[in-house]
Amino acid sequence: MATAKQQQNRKKYTKDYKLKEIQKSLTHKARLKKEYLKALKEEGYSVPDKKPVGKSKEEIRKLKKEVRDRNRKKLEEQKHSKKQAKKEQREASEDRRKKELENIKHIKSKMDQREKRKQRLTKKTRTGQPLMGPKIEDLLGKIKEDDTYTK
Repeated sequence: MATAKQQQNRKKYTKDYKLKEIQKSLTHKARLKKEYLKALKEEGYSVPDKKPVGKSKEEIRKLKKEVRDRNRKKLEEQKHSKKQAKKEQREASEDRRKKELENIKHIKSKMDQREKRKQRLTKKTRTGQPLMGPKIEDLLGKIKEDDTYTK
């Protein structure tokens, strides 16, 4: 069984309760306004007209149209910027992927070169002795590639 406070809290979240609260606040505001205007009249001040001075219907339509056009332009700009951002992101990911593929190719070629070099350097004679020719050629190649010896 629920307590009285719990029952009251449950009522706060119903549609009827909210409607009553809104109606109550509206009547309260109307009463306050009426009392204020009455007090102004008693003190001798001029009471403002009930109808607010507004703009013509055409002016209102023009303003609404301008606002609509501005909002439409903003939306188009946002869509364009989103498309641009997606395009840039896609291009960046493609560039990254290309760089990774190039890096992988470069690594693979280096590995192949090392493997070939290793095969050349580990050649042996019939008796099992290492061949010195490829080793000397390799050392000469390193010397030719090195900048300190070519200057």
